Amino acid sequence: MVWSVLVAAAPPLLADPVPATHEQCPVASPEQARHLGDELFEQGAYQRAGECYATAGQYALANRAFVKAVRPQSESASHQVSVQRDQAQDLLHRVQKAFRTEH
Repeated sequence: MVWSVLVAAAPPLLADPVPATHEQCPVASPEQARHLGDELFEQGAYQRAGECYATAGQYALANRAFVKAVRPQSESASHQVSVQRDQAQDLLHRVQKAFRTEH
């Protein structure tokens, strides 16, 4: 009896997925999404442009915009790794020098 009440009260486990909304590209039609994507791309807002292109179903343009959006982030990360590597090497040299002067 308790199990039947719990099963009846529980939400269904296999519900239909909620349709994806395109909050980053609030437009009413694919044509508007493509137009807005073009404007955003020209302004350098590549991430948002890619989302609008995807909303418009223009996946090749969306991919191109997403790649352009990622490039600056990866260049920044590469620079940070280089700086950290240099700092680690400097620390290693100072530690080695400290051990040499003590012995």
